[in-house]
Amino acid sequence: MLDLSTMYVMVALASIVAGVIHVVPWATGRFDSSAAWWGFGHILLGITAGAAVFREMGGGDYIVWLGNPLAVVAYAAIFIGLRTFAYPDSGNRLILAAALVAAIPLFFSVSTAELGFRVGYLSILRALFDCAIVLIAIRLARRESLHSAWIVVALFAPTVPLFIARAWSAFNGDIGTSLIGLKHGAAAWLTVLPISFILFRGVSLLTMDAERGHQLLSTLLERDPLTNALNRAGFDRRLAKWRGEGAVLMIDLDQFKPLNDRCGHAAGDAALVALVRAASAAVPRGGLVFRWGGDEFVCVLPGTDQAGADATAAAIAVRYAHAMTAIAPPDLPIALSIGSATGTLDRVTDLIDEADRDMYGIKQRNRVEALSTQRSVAETGPSSGLISHAQHG
Repeated sequence: MLDLSTMYVMVALASIVAGVIHVVPWATGRFDSSAAWWGFGHILLGITAGAAVFREMGGGDYIVWLGNPLAVVAYAAIFIGLRTFAYPDSGNRLILAAALVAAIPLFFSVSTAELGFRVGYLSILRALFDCAIVLIAIRLARRESLHSAWIVVALFAPTVPLFIARAWSAFNGDIGTSLIGLKHGAAAWLTVLPISFILFRGVSLLTMDAERGHQLLSTLLERDPLTNALNRAGFDRRLAKWRGEGAVLMIDLDQFKPLNDRCGHAAGDAALVALVRAASAAVPRGGLVFRWGGDEFVCVLPGTDQAGADATAAAIAVRYAHAMTAIAPPDLPIALSIGSATGTLDRVTDLIDEADRDMYGIKQRNRVEALSTQRSVAETGPSSGLISHAQHG
């Protein structure tokens, strides 16, 4: 014999507590609206579970008339909470409207004889909402690499077939005339098993939010806020993972100070962003771009030989030149000095030093060519002196 009364009280208390845990931080401005939807949904769910017990203790039919439609709204709010967490700009009016329409049949079913219909109908709706939550959680896990989203999948997916089975049992009249009390048989287990999952999944949104926050902090720690390139912290974190042959490019922006002096720091910032975009688009798959400091950048290219490094450097130069036509004045020579080195990536710091020395020699030649260009007739576009290792051997 299973004591369903105690199970209903437990799920009521657990849901209300989980709801308050989400609503209070939202009310203080620490969480977004997803916590509000999720929290209020669980509070409503807890109220409806408690109302089922209160009804059996002598409450009036108004509890059935109001409680069952309210349960549908609770299911919808919980789903909207996760949907808003995954897609913050999504609209929810249509979902709420659909939930209210789905709740209409329950307003006309209050008698004890229709208990099987109400339980079966609510179980079907619950299975649909849980299935939708599972799909969104899977997308979150894949899109954002949220491992905690798989916990949501594990807590919501098993209840889908359980609610379907419970609906089948209810429509067949196997649940009797009361939801609570001491019960036995398959119908009782089809009530207890979903409750066992419901007891633990109320705080799963907090778990995902905590992991997302951790990922955001890691991103802020490892990325340059201006260019979104990885920084030294990001380099150090990946240092131990590099193995095998590869190449390193050291990139320096020529004429960066004159650009800042003539056009302002906004133009200088735009040039840095343009370089990172050009490098990110040009590096082969698996390559990474790091802001090394100031106007110097490093590209680490696993599995790339010297020819590949030269081709990548040339591609970066071309993309950067195209982007700078909208940033730099036509009479200001625009160039990149790009040095390279190849070898085993377990000594990547040595390769960076080699590429830096190579880049410095190229930069010296760039300065000579820039002086020569300034003495020539003013050009109508950026200087063609975009220098890479591929052009200097």
